[in-house]
Amino acid sequence: MKIRWKTHRFLFMKVTLPTLSLRRKKPPFLVPVNLEEHKCQKECERKLYQALFSQNYYVTPYLECGRFVINLALIPFRIAIIDEKQAGNEKLEKALKKDGWRVIYYNEEELNHNIKSILLQIQQEAHSYKQLLS
Repeated sequence: MKIRWKTHRFLFMKVTLPTLSLRRKKPPFLVPVNLEEHKCQKECERKLYQALFSQNYYVTPYLECGRFVINLALIPFRIAIIDEKQAGNEKLEKALKKDGWRVIYYNEEELNHNIKSILLQIQQEAHSYKQLLS
């Protein structure tokens, strides 16, 4: 909830009044459903893409967000799934969080051996996003 000051014009006068904003998050985006599995560059990303797609999540691989690239993105839920090697890039994380993205990091070895833990983390983030909108 935010209070903003807006200027309104009435005939020849300008009046600045406080207005109350109740919207918490941006509404979900509409995403065209395309099978883009061929864009995944690594085998572990392809496995995660297939696992998420089988659970009816529409994944967009290698989405450009400003000057940064998100490895796998769930656009309607604003979830960015990024390789752990990029975890030290503070500019990337700040830019994504500023745009409303939630960042989940994955490790290639963990993804190859225990994909369920990352899927569970993604499901929890998606569920919490749904609760914020309702």
